[in-house]
Amino acid sequence: MSRARPGAPAERRTRTDLAVTALITVAVLLLVVGTWFFSDSRGTTHTDSGAGEAIAPAPAAQGTPDRLEEIWRTDSLPSDTGEPVLVDGTAVARGSDTVRGISVDDGAEGWSYGRDHELCGVTGNWGRVVAVFRGPKGCSDVTSLTASTGRYQDTRSSLGGQSPVFFRSLDHVGVLDDERAELWRSDLVRTVEVGHVETPVDNEAQPLDGCRFTSAQTRKDLLAVLTDCDREDGKGTVSLEVADPEEANTPETTHEFTVPPDAELVGVAQEAAVIYVHGDGTRASDADDYTGSRFQVLHTDGSFEQHPADPSPTLAHLADGRGDEPFVAATGDLPHHMTWFDGERLVGFGPTDLEPRFTVPALGTGAAMDGSLLVPVADGVAVVDWEDGSVQRTVPVDRGSYDGPVSLRVQGDVVVEQRGDEMVALRALS
Repeated sequence: MSRARPGAPAERRTRTDLAVTALITVAVLLLVVGTWFFSDSRGTTHTDSGAGEAIAPAPAAQGTPDRLEEIWRTDSLPSDTGEPVLVDGTAVARGSDTVRGISVDDGAEGWSYGRDHELCGVTGNWGRVVAVFRGPKGCSDVTSLTASTGRYQDTRSSLGGQSPVFFRSLDHVGVLDDERAELWRSDLVRTVEVGHVETPVDNEAQPLDGCRFTSAQTRKDLLAVLTDCDREDGKGTVSLEVADPEEANTPETTHEFTVPPDAELVGVAQEAAVIYVHGDGTRASDADDYTGSRFQVLHTDGSFEQHPADPSPTLAHLADGRGDEPFVAATGDLPHHMTWFDGERLVGFGPTDLEPRFTVPALGTGAAMDGSLLVPVADGVAVVDWEDGSVQRTVPVDRGSYDGPVSLRVQGDVVVEQRGDEMVALRALS
């Protein structure tokens, strides 16, 4: 039996061994660098709140304001509905490629998140901020962040439209483009998709594939979509869909309505949707007038009724047909009403029957505060009785030279206005 010489190594590295080791090391480094170079992390800037630095929820308001005092302002692009995005004491400021979490109470920036791609849209729900960025498959890269800290929650990536618009309810976030509509739940998992599907499992599962989607609304278990399917008479179709069907890629339709070509969805309840029909641009004389401007309430049981409506400046273009871009109504879900801003006035609908109950002159959407409705008007903020729409008083607000649309939301005793590309916070004072 042979033995190794004392002091001699059991094995020695040859030049070949060293060369192979070097090649493996270089390959691993290239893989790591390549993965980083092509990953989303390379183009992401993210600063979240540290321990004990989370943005605090706003305390409940104690009465409606006698005065409103500006406490901060910041640049922020408006949301698709025009209103500021507020979530649990956090105001979400939107840039071209960045979202920032701002404390409603004092205007301090708590966190920021940005990508080296276009920010397609941002909304808020479930105590989270949902930001959608453009990716290789359209507006498809989605990230949700905790609103108070900016910390990661969930992500999703799938086929997205080139110019989608976003809508929401307390239960879902919705995405609409001209080919499809879909809903996401809080973990960003899709609950339903309606319209064009890139790789359908069943070609007959999507009867609206090939139609042009023009508007959508959702509440609770209902998704309402309005489509143009190239009918000879030019009429559209409103489909009332289940928001959480058994299979996300197989819609379950409760009822379909054929609607006039000059209609769009402007509100939704748990078992009904309401469309605005422009008609000849004059207010319909009564419920039987099918020529003037009117609302039609469409129920899941197949019934409908009609109500006269004041002509909407926002939807005046419907006289010449629907526009090329999807339409998302500027709506609000109040304790006792659903509301829609029509371009000149705020319309209050009953929460279940969607019967129009009042209209208030306005500059944009309003919000509830301690038992009343606050509505932006030309000389300030109107305090409105949300039961009948009567204006109790107007709190003066100096908006300087700005004279465009104004939408507001409320967090505690702070009123946040969206004025064009600027967000302005006003504290309510007695």
